[in-house]
Amino acid sequence: MVILDSIVSMGLGVDPSVAITALILAILVVPMGCQRPRVVNLGAVFSFDSVIGRAAKVALEAAVFDVNADTSILKDTELRLLMEDSSCNVFHGSFGAFDVLEKEVVAMIGPISSSIAHTLSDIAKGLQFPLVSFAATDPTLSALQFPFFLRTTPDDAHQMSALVDLINFHGWKEVIAVYSDDELGRNGVSALDDELYKKRSRISYKVPLSVHSDEKSVADALEKSKSLGPRVYILHFGPDPLLRIFGIAQKLQMMTNEYVWLATDWLSVTLDSSLRDKGTFKRLEGVVGLRQHIPKSVKMQKFTHKLKSNRSMNAYTFHAYDTVWMIAYGIEKMLNEGINITFSYSEKLIQAEGTKLHLDRVKIFNSGELLLKKLLQVNFTGIAGQVQFGFGRNVIGCDYEVINVDKTGVHTVGFWKNGSFSVVSPDSRQAHKKTGFVSEEKLGHITWPGGGREKPRGWVIADSANPLKIGVPNRVSFVEFVAEEKNSSHRIQGLCIDVFIEALKLVPYSVPYIFESFGNGDSSPNYNQLIQMVTDGIYDAAVGDIAIVPSRSKLVDFSQPYASTGLVVVIPTNDDNATWIFLRPFTIRLWCVVLASFLVIAVVIWILEHRINKDFRGPPRRQLITMILFSFSTLFKRNQEDTISNLARLVMIVWLFLLMVLTASYTANLTSILTVQQLPSAITGIDSLRASGVPIGYQSGTFTLEYLTYSLGIARSRLVPLDSTEEYERALKLGPTALRGVAAIVDELPYIELFLAERTGFKIVGEPFMHRGWGFAFKRDSPLAIDMSTAILKLSETRKLQEIRKKWLCKTTCAEKSDWNSEPNQLHLKSFKGLYLVCIAITVSAFLVFVLRMIRQFVRYRRMERTSSTPRPSWSSSPTVRLRELVFDFVEFVDKKEEAIKRMFRQSGDDSNNPSHVVEVQSDSEGISLSPSSMEWVYHEPLKIRPFGSKIRRKMGFFVMISGVSMGVMLLCVSGFWVLPTEGAGRESFSRNSSSSSRPSSVNVGALFTYDSFIGRAAKPGFMTAIDDVNADPVILRGTKLNVVFHDANCSGFVGSMGVVLLYLEMRKKVMENKVVAAIGPQSSGIGHIISHVANELHVPLLSFAATDPTLSSLQYPYFLRTTQNDYFQMNAIADFVSYCRWREVVAIFVDDEYGRNGISVLGDALAKKRAKISYKAAFTPGADNSSISDLLVSVNMMESRIFVVHVNPDSGLNVFSVAKSLGMMGSGYVWIASDWLRTALDSMEPLDPKTLNLLQGVVAFRHYTPESNKKREFKAKWENLRSKESSGGVDGFNSYAMYAYDSVWLVARALDVFFGEGNTVTFSSDPNLRKTNGSNIKLSALNVFNEGERFLQLIHEMNYTGLTGQIEFDSEKNRKNPAYDIVNIQSRGLHRVGYWTNHTGFSVEPPERLYSKPPNTSAEHQRLNEIIWPGEATKAPRGWVFADNGEPLKIGVPNRVSYKNYASKDNNPLGVKGYCIDIFEAAVQLLPYPVPRTYILYGDGKRNPSYDNLISEVAANNFDVAVGDVTIVTNRTKFVDFTQPFMESGLVVVAPVKGAKSSPWSFLKPFTVEMWAVTGALFLFVGAIIWILEHRFNEEFRGPPRRQIITIFWFSFSTMFFSHRENTVSSLGRFVLLIWLFVVLIINSSYTASLTSILTVQQLTSRIEGMDSLIASNEPIGVQDGTFAWKYLVNELNIAPSRIVPLKDEAEYLSALQRGPRGGGVAAIVDELPYIKALLSNSNCKFRTVGQEFTRTGWGFAFQRDSPLGVDMSTAILRLSEEGKLEKIRKKWLTYSHECSMQISDTENYQISLQSFWGLFLICGIVWFFALTLFCWKVFWQCQRLKPEEDSGEAKASEEASSSRSGRSLRAASFKNLIRVVDKREAEVKEMLKQKSSKKLKASQSSAENSQSKDLETP
Repeated sequence: MVILDSIVSMGLGVDPSVAITALILAILVVPMGCQRPRVVNLGAVFSFDSVIGRAAKVALEAAVFDVNADTSILKDTELRLLMEDSSCNVFHGSFGAFDVLEKEVVAMIGPISSSIAHTLSDIAKGLQFPLVSFAATDPTLSALQFPFFLRTTPDDAHQMSALVDLINFHGWKEVIAVYSDDELGRNGVSALDDELYKKRSRISYKVPLSVHSDEKSVADALEKSKSLGPRVYILHFGPDPLLRIFGIAQKLQMMTNEYVWLATDWLSVTLDSSLRDKGTFKRLEGVVGLRQHIPKSVKMQKFTHKLKSNRSMNAYTFHAYDTVWMIAYGIEKMLNEGINITFSYSEKLIQAEGTKLHLDRVKIFNSGELLLKKLLQVNFTGIAGQVQFGFGRNVIGCDYEVINVDKTGVHTVGFWKNGSFSVVSPDSRQAHKKTGFVSEEKLGHITWPGGGREKPRGWVIADSANPLKIGVPNRVSFVEFVAEEKNSSHRIQGLCIDVFIEALKLVPYSVPYIFESFGNGDSSPNYNQLIQMVTDGIYDAAVGDIAIVPSRSKLVDFSQPYASTGLVVVIPTNDDNATWIFLRPFTIRLWCVVLASFLVIAVVIWILEHRINKDFRGPPRRQLITMILFSFSTLFKRNQEDTISNLARLVMIVWLFLLMVLTASYTANLTSILTVQQLPSAITGIDSLRASGVPIGYQSGTFTLEYLTYSLGIARSRLVPLDSTEEYERALKLGPTALRGVAAIVDELPYIELFLAERTGFKIVGEPFMHRGWGFAFKRDSPLAIDMSTAILKLSETRKLQEIRKKWLCKTTCAEKSDWNSEPNQLHLKSFKGLYLVCIAITVSAFLVFVLRMIRQFVRYRRMERTSSTPRPSWSSSPTVRLRELVFDFVEFVDKKEEAIKRMFRQSGDDSNNPSHVVEVQSDSEGISLSPSSMEWVYHEPLKIRPFGSKIRRKMGFFVMISGVSMGVMLLCVSGFWVLPTEGAGRESFSRNSSSSSRPSSVNVGALFTYDSFIGRAAKPGFMTAIDDVNADPVILRGTKLNVVFHDANCSGFVGSMGVVLLYLEMRKKVMENKVVAAIGPQSSGIGHIISHVANELHVPLLSFAATDPTLSSLQYPYFLRTTQNDYFQMNAIADFVSYCRWREVVAIFVDDEYGRNGISVLGDALAKKRAKISYKAAFTPGADNSSISDLLVSVNMMESRIFVVHVNPDSGLNVFSVAKSLGMMGSGYVWIASDWLRTALDSMEPLDPKTLNLLQGVVAFRHYTPESNKKREFKAKWENLRSKESSGGVDGFNSYAMYAYDSVWLVARALDVFFGEGNTVTFSSDPNLRKTNGSNIKLSALNVFNEGERFLQLIHEMNYTGLTGQIEFDSEKNRKNPAYDIVNIQSRGLHRVGYWTNHTGFSVEPPERLYSKPPNTSAEHQRLNEIIWPGEATKAPRGWVFADNGEPLKIGVPNRVSYKNYASKDNNPLGVKGYCIDIFEAAVQLLPYPVPRTYILYGDGKRNPSYDNLISEVAANNFDVAVGDVTIVTNRTKFVDFTQPFMESGLVVVAPVKGAKSSPWSFLKPFTVEMWAVTGALFLFVGAIIWILEHRFNEEFRGPPRRQIITIFWFSFSTMFFSHRENTVSSLGRFVLLIWLFVVLIINSSYTASLTSILTVQQLTSRIEGMDSLIASNEPIGVQDGTFAWKYLVNELNIAPSRIVPLKDEAEYLSALQRGPRGGGVAAIVDELPYIKALLSNSNCKFRTVGQEFTRTGWGFAFQRDSPLGVDMSTAILRLSEEGKLEKIRKKWLTYSHECSMQISDTENYQISLQSFWGLFLICGIVWFFALTLFCWKVFWQCQRLKPEEDSGEAKASEEASSSRSGRSLRAASFKNLIRVVDKREAEVKEMLKQKSSKKLKASQSSAENSQSKDLETP
């Protein structure tokens, strides 16, 4: 317009339109402002005095000089470099940048530090100038968050990729990361973690070190890491010229040959930039690092020559040089396009004009964005290589050298480029590539720590100083498996321990270990707790009888199972019925009829025989007894009464026939019951038990409880924990109706087998279910788990496992196979307890009646004696003697005949009026009289009466003793049958020794947050309310007023970082005393990082109520403390929720800033602990529009996972769901999980709009939990009142951050109260580092340091009180203790809380405060949430994944079998394959929480079975991803692939032809063993002899000539076998012995019949091959299945000659080879796996049998590539299939055969009855016989003594003198002959002789008395 006005004013007559047109053309052709500036300022901020800075400073100056000297660039424009020293401090660097920015710089170079770069990037974004760094390698310095940041060096993500390739090249899987706890270290290691995950490796432990760590803290951190297994250390720091880490490691003995030290390029930079000596090299020997490869060029040589005096040059020196040139080229491009370089003032900084910082002089670069674009377009070759920017504004292409330090120096051992290694440099490789030659990937020789060349293993299990800590359950029951000895040694032993020790011997390295007993020894420990202790690192492993179940496999890694097991149901064998088992053959009704029949036949026979048969006549009582005895004795055909009448004989014939039928039926039925033991039960298996509702027992501490409750849904109230076999037995016998009684027990098979071996009366019902195995538990990803699995397989193959099993479990029984429905074939005492009890009860009752009756008669007799006039001998004065005499009298009285006693009582009644009358009762047979007056025995003629003497009393004493002993034994026996098994201030204790007058009148606290945000709008009223409450409380601060000065951060890092300074200065201006002691805020984590540096510098505590970024750590930011929860806990809660729902992959959607990135990084770590992962990270820039979000969600929707975790800011987060709704991603099948931002947004929007609820339906959100309280409700009311007054429009809702803000103010107030109470004052001082900036317009010297800040921070950290948000208490990391979250489900009707999460107990429906009083418990079985409504109103948890469109399918190799095709074979279905193994694999895949696209590929030609070893090799060679089929898990295969847990048990067995045993003429002898036959025969003879002895004197049938008596003995004894003995027994002893013997004969007969029936019923088969041992020794051909491992096993393990082994293709060849036999060109036997053999036996109609037992125990599994995570997940899925019973269903579908053949040949010997079965019965008989014989002998001896001749005294003396001259031998001979003569005499003859002798003695005594009397009369 000026030109136009000039033209018009000059009056040139130019048409104005023409002039305007000309002017427009001029503008288009000639750039405006074409005048180049004379000087362009370029800033540089970095640390001058640093390893990189010292060289970079020189390089920058040289580059500026070279640019200005080059006339081809910038022409007449001078490039001026303005440098400021950041002093390695973010605070100083930030203000140094402002100092430079005053000079109107167009770009800024630097910084070196990534932490400073984060802050300066915010400033660059605010002032719009390019920030170009040549050394800040933090990969999170992304273009999304920092659009004006770019770098000329590769970021650390590129370097970490090279490092991971190096780790993978050497085969290491786990590393330990040691890094600086700042942005460089944390974010670099996060990138390392991501790269390792791609290679299926991981960081097992992270060691963050503060940049200011001293030597002790570093040593402590490294020492702690030594206890871990990995020995590969990754070091990632900034350059350290002192190399302290290696000196400390050397002192800790960590530079030895078992360690690996890998360093990022900081090490090469340090070594290249410093003087190096031999000591340094020696200390670093073996370290391997990376160095940026700088290609050699002419430019580089000139540059290095130019700066040769600078010995600190490194790779960053070249990048610094190139950076200046890159900026120069960009400025040149911008100027060439006519773009002016202009600046303008910032309105926000102008507002700070009143402060002493003078920030108003800082301007915005108007052309900064244009310059940035030009810089990104630069492409030139610098001295560091090609400078060109690609995706993400990273330089394209960067190669690394692999360096190795040894004692002589630093050597390059290889190069890395694009993911591969070579010993040829990248430049040479490029030339070789052009010629078509490509070198092989390799590295040169590396010297490792310790000086060795052999590659370290990279991990250790343990060492002698830190042995492996192995937890062992201290069992109190089933101690055969594992237990601690109860003695001084406390040695742990058992089957499991032996297996572990033997397996450890096969591990190819030494593993020091110690066993630690787990449990109190009073009850068996909880195995889930033991597993949890392994997970928590308390134990390194757990060894014991630990079942492998899904819940445990999620926490630890298990070895291959060393024992197969499964759950079984045990019930009692109906003990009540067994007690009365002899009654079971007949029903009660039949028993009644039989009993009545006996009585009826007795009456009928008596009627028919009474008139004609004298045996049926007599007194009524006698006739009644005869009737009963006769009828019941017919049962044994031993009725002694003969029948005379014809009618009676006819009746007897019919009756005996009926008895024969009844007896035979009874015997047959009882035989069946005792043989088969099919006792009925209402419980037939787990299904009937589950439905019964009865109590169920389980072994406490095992997984059975979890399975019964969670898998089968059985109520916990029905389950009774039991600890020992004694409790098992007691509970089962008590039954379901008694307290602590159960109807059945569910436990694992090994325990039950041991229990049944020790206890009888119980049985297993149903089939085993939920097949499992026992394994050893190790920490996650422990390499020892794999090696121990291989060792266990080797133990099985070498049969060592079987030997250990026999050692521990064959002490009582060792049945190799169990028949689940079989019962023990022994007959126990309790089976006949009822019968014995009846007999004993009747016997005892009769005995008691008899005794009572005798006592009554004896009392009556003594009364008669007292009334008698006959004098009685005087009683002794001694009570003992009197008692003994009374007992003797009673025994003598009892010995009298009943008939004689009754006669005496009758006569006593007749003569009662004559008391002096002597009653004499004469016996009918013996002529014995009883005189009650004198108690004398009187024999009538011809014997005389004699008094009862002491000799008789001694004999009676002997009888009393014998009777007493007999009664005692009887009582013990009887009793034996009954013994059956039966709010305030948290720191009120602080002293307040200072008076209130020493306190300041006021104190100031700053508050920095964003006003216009959801959090800010809620927080500000919270602050105001807190200030009012604090100042109104006279107890707090006591006279000191608390002021809070607010500042708006305006959601900007730039404004925020300046805001804290402005806030500080503003408060100084307002408050003269300078008492600013703390800052509260900010809410943004990004601003929190920046301000924390300021807080560190000024020593002012920074309390954030909303910054949740977990990387705001105390190590880097010691003055930062948050009053809200750390996102570390929230991300762990989300990971727990993902695990709770059994998902394995999630997609993370987050904002790309510190808050989003760092939170998601922690989520990835938390998910990794749960064996889950983030499959995709979707980041969007803060403030992204809907279009960007839509593009992001479209890409996310193409992924497989449908689990989305959204972690964004509350102000813009709802846009994500709006876009997702429009894309159809909020429907069924999707899962949306939001962190606490969503609940904050919704709380702030109350009341909620129904449209919002509909939008978010199904979303699960987390929210900080705050307990309900009256204070909370009062605060909320105050908040709403205050908010309504301040807000002119609508009132925002209340959220939890309002309470956190309130508590933050109170926290400061309480800490100040204690601070002042200690006598402290608030003082400030100047920072000498800030005085250096006095020459700048920005007066940093105005900032002061809070001198007491450290003490004040300590007091804040130590506070402990109850606030609105709960207990306010901090841990050592300055995090709030007891973090808790609400889990909220958003439904269409509103928000519903479904539970809580705490790190104390995990998920719960109870409020957290109720749980803190209980012990911590985060086990899976205790996790519980209420029902969740998912998107689409679904109530069932979504699967969480779909098949992705772009996913590559899993290549599955399937053996193309030609035999046994039901396992795996070709098919025309969509899968292309079918079979048992295929169905299991498909079912397991369906249980995975993520999709597995897959394709099945047949392996083999279809003409013969393929080699399974070759199939495994194909998997190892990456030709297949997995092998699915009947693949056996054997040792040599585990070296190449990883197997799942076995889905089927297997083992090698021997199959041989068998033939039926020929019938033998001696088959009838088989029921009894030879020993049994011999003993039985001897007993028959012995009982015959006993009966003869007892009957010889009484019974004429047992008398006669010797020959006749011998024949009688034989005939009588053996005829008792058939109950046909004709000789009657007369004596009581004889009858008693015979009765016992007949009972024994009855039992023997029945048992013989049962055994013989079993033998003849079961077909007996025989084979000349008895097992594997006999087959090895036979030298005959052996058949094996073609393609299986059996051939190698027989040759390599059993050393069988290959020529003997015949491969067979299919079943037809099997059958043909077996039938032809070795002589016909076949085989003697076949060795194959058990599953195949079962099918073979069924298809051959059971013509063959297995011989011997399984000699290997293995299993079938799916083979995956090494370290495949899918293998672990499939193992868990297989365990779930077993747990849910699906494995059994699939087995029945494919493997149910028409013929179920017995696997083993029946053993005839098992049916034989041995002596052991009857030794107890024979012992009882022997005792009875011995007792009877003893009594008889004593009686005979006593009679023999009585019959000795007695002469007068003179004759006796002469006889004695004569006898003294005889020899002792003749005397003994005479005595023996006299004894034999007495024995041979009849009993009647002996008694008659005794009577005569007594009469003679009586007469002699009377004669002597008369003679004496006459002599007395004759005497004067």
